[in-house]
Amino acid sequence: MLRSPGFGRYLTGFGMSLVGDQIWFIALGWAAARMGDPRQTALIMTAASVPRAVLILLGGTVADRYGPLRVTLASQTLRATLMLTFAVAVVTTSTPHLWLLIGVALLFGALDAAHMPAAAALPPSLLQTHQLPAGQGLVQTLERTATVLGAPLGGILVAAGGPGLAAAANAALFTAALLSLRSLRLPVRPQAGEPDNPRGPENLFASLWTGLRYVATTPVLGPILLVVTTLNLVVAAPLNVGVALLAGNRGWNATGFSLVISGFGIGAVAGALLQVALPSPRKPAVAGLRWVAAGAACIALLPFVPGLPLTSVTAAALGFTAGPASALLLGVVQANTDHAYLGRVMALVSFSALGLVPVSYTVFGVMVEHFDLQAAFGACAIAEVVAAGAALCTRSIRTTTTPRTVPRKDPATADRDRPA
Repeated sequence: MLRSPGFGRYLTGFGMSLVGDQIWFIALGWAAARMGDPRQTALIMTAASVPRAVLILLGGTVADRYGPLRVTLASQTLRATLMLTFAVAVVTTSTPHLWLLIGVALLFGALDAAHMPAAAALPPSLLQTHQLPAGQGLVQTLERTATVLGAPLGGILVAAGGPGLAAAANAALFTAALLSLRSLRLPVRPQAGEPDNPRGPENLFASLWTGLRYVATTPVLGPILLVVTTLNLVVAAPLNVGVALLAGNRGWNATGFSLVISGFGIGAVAGALLQVALPSPRKPAVAGLRWVAAGAACIALLPFVPGLPLTSVTAAALGFTAGPASALLLGVVQANTDHAYLGRVMALVSFSALGLVPVSYTVFGVMVEHFDLQAAFGACAIAEVVAAGAALCTRSIRTTTTPRTVPRKDPATADRDRPA
């Protein structure tokens, strides 16, 4: 059971921020579609996604340099200000111009690139080490719940008052999230062996390279992050591209496709909540990799299961394995990362989920074109098993345990994690 008032306030602020993100993407998509030109619509939505994917690794470096809490608060303040400015601009111009939508989309994406890794790096300072897998289970549940709630709420706001009303609501949500996160006080506890103040003489790009080298040379982090990246890639493509193709082949309508995707989401929430309810396993990396292997079996079965109901159940089973797998593995990542590198490491995790997924879609499509749909699903399942098996062959992974220690903080970086 998680008993941490600070983590509760973190979840409250983080949840409101996630709902606001969903509202913004719905509002922006609606405003972009109203331009009436498909090229302009595509340009606006590209402006919203590219800065986040391109800058997110540097965002993690900024979080490590200036402190994740300080960067979270600063980016949240700027996001609220941007939404309020956009709302005022929409009211005064009545119809958003192309340059306005592109400019706000670019700025929001850049702020997201700083906000996401910084916010993701906070739990290790709020929870004890053995609580991190359960904490990640709650974070993932919150992320999926925010998606389910935020999208229809964004649609209601846009229908009622256009993108201006949605942006104004976002400004209020982001401000409330800021006040919740502003109340956090990260503990100051020395951690032996952590590096000196990470600001040092390095510029941001050199610091980013130092973080990548740290991941590559840390025995546990490299293999686990490889598995997490593989998990993001081989689940996203079969679920979003493969199931859509499967629905077309079998004559399912959009409702059938959504039922399969909803089954995955429900299963993922259930699996993540299971990880919250159960005590943390002594060897969380091994347990997480076993869940990964079980998920691979579900991916391989998806194109062979007959009928929509059984396909939805199989997708739910895939989600149920993905929930505890990612919660356990990300908990291991956070528990084994020095605080001075948490921003950069979590940025790598986010990049694998955002920046590389389009690549997996392309590769999956090529495999379907040159082979068939079943072979593409099978290749994803094999890739997942190979990544998990390679990690299990690593002694450091097999022997990694979860010590029951309090969260620790490098005193050299403590001051920068207190809000001004």
